[in-house]
Amino acid sequence: MASSASDLSGLGLLTWVYPPGLVDRVAAAYGRAEQRRRLLPARLVVYFVLGLALFSPAPYLEVMRHLVAGLRGLALLGDWHVPAKSSLFRARQ
Repeated sequence: MASSASDLSGLGLLTWVYPPGLVDRVAAAYGRAEQRRRLLPARLVVYFVLGLALFSPAPYLEVMRHLVAGLRGLALLGDWHVPAKSSLFRARQ
Protein backbone atom coordinates (compact mmCIF):
# COMPACT_ATOMS: atom_id res chain seq x y z
CA MET A 1 0.00 0.00 0.00
CA ALA A 2 1.21 3.49 -0.76
CA SER A 3 2.49 5.44 2.20
CA SER A 4 1.49 8.92 1.01
CA ALA A 5 -0.51 10.73 -1.63
CA SER A 6 2.69 11.54 -3.53
CA ASP A 7 3.31 7.80 -3.90
CA LEU A 8 0.04 7.63 -5.82
CA SER A 9 1.02 9.95 -8.63
CA GLY A 10 2.88 9.29 -11.83
CA LEU A 11 4.68 5.98 -12.03
CA GLY A 12 3.95 5.27 -8.37
CA LEU A 13 0.25 4.86 -9.07
CA LEU A 14 0.73 2.94 -12.30
CA THR A 15 3.25 0.52 -10.79
CA TRP A 16 0.91 -0.03 -7.85
CA VAL A 17 -2.01 -0.90 -10.15
CA TYR A 18 0.07 -2.62 -12.85
CA PRO A 19 3.15 -4.22 -11.24
CA PRO A 20 6.36 -4.10 -13.31
CA GLY A 21 6.52 -7.90 -13.57
CA LEU A 22 3.07 -8.01 -15.15
CA VAL A 23 3.95 -5.23 -17.60
CA ASP A 24 7.18 -7.03 -18.57
CA ARG A 25 5.32 -10.32 -19.17
CA VAL A 26 2.70 -8.64 -21.35
CA ALA A 27 5.34 -6.78 -23.39
CA ALA A 28 7.27 -10.04 -23.88
CA ALA A 29 4.11 -11.95 -24.82
CA TYR A 30 3.48 -9.45 -27.62
CA GLY A 31 7.10 -9.43 -28.77
CA ARG A 32 7.70 -5.87 -27.59
CA ALA A 33 10.41 -6.40 -24.98
CA GLU A 34 13.57 -4.48 -25.85
CA GLN A 35 16.63 -6.33 -27.11
CA ARG A 36 19.09 -3.80 -25.71
CA ARG A 37 19.06 -1.02 -23.13
CA ARG A 38 17.39 2.11 -24.48
CA LEU A 39 16.29 5.55 -23.35
CA LEU A 40 12.67 4.32 -23.56
CA PRO A 41 12.50 0.75 -22.26
CA ALA A 42 9.35 -1.24 -23.09
CA ARG A 43 8.08 -1.05 -19.51
CA LEU A 44 8.30 2.75 -19.45
CA VAL A 45 6.55 2.98 -22.83
CA VAL A 46 3.65 0.89 -21.50
CA TYR A 47 3.34 3.17 -18.47
CA PHE A 48 3.61 6.18 -20.79
CA VAL A 49 0.72 4.95 -22.95
CA LEU A 50 -1.35 4.38 -19.81
CA GLY A 51 -0.43 7.90 -18.70
CA LEU A 52 -1.58 9.29 -22.04
CA ALA A 53 -4.99 7.73 -21.38
CA LEU A 54 -5.11 9.18 -17.86
CA PHE A 55 -3.95 12.66 -18.86
CA SER A 56 -5.41 12.75 -22.38
CA PRO A 57 -5.51 16.52 -22.86
CA ALA A 58 -1.86 16.92 -21.80
CA PRO A 59 0.99 17.05 -24.33
CA TYR A 60 3.27 14.01 -24.64
CA LEU A 61 6.25 15.66 -22.96
CA GLU A 62 4.16 16.80 -19.99
CA VAL A 63 2.77 13.29 -19.50
CA MET A 64 6.29 11.82 -19.46
CA ARG A 65 7.55 14.53 -17.12
CA HIS A 66 4.67 13.83 -14.75
CA LEU A 67 5.33 10.10 -14.83
CA VAL A 68 9.00 10.41 -13.93
CA ALA A 69 8.76 13.39 -11.54
CA GLY A 70 8.76 11.16 -8.46
CA LEU A 71 11.79 9.22 -9.68
CA ARG A 72 13.73 12.42 -10.25
CA GLY A 73 12.87 13.60 -6.74
CA LEU A 74 14.26 10.35 -5.33
CA ALA A 75 17.41 10.67 -7.48
CA LEU A 76 16.61 7.40 -9.25
CA LEU A 77 17.03 8.69 -12.80
CA GLY A 78 20.74 9.39 -12.86
CA ASP A 79 21.56 11.14 -16.15
CA TRP A 80 18.33 9.97 -17.84
CA HIS A 81 16.40 12.73 -19.60
CA VAL A 82 12.97 12.97 -21.16
CA PRO A 83 13.34 12.06 -24.84
CA ALA A 84 12.22 14.26 -27.71
CA LYS A 85 8.51 14.36 -28.57
CA SER A 86 9.21 12.52 -31.85
CA SER A 87 10.81 9.64 -29.90
CA LEU A 88 7.78 9.43 -27.63
CA PHE A 89 5.48 9.42 -30.65
CA ARG A 90 7.42 6.57 -32.32
CA ALA A 91 7.56 4.58 -29.09
CA ARG A 92 3.80 4.92 -28.61
CA GLN A 93 3.21 3.37 -32.02
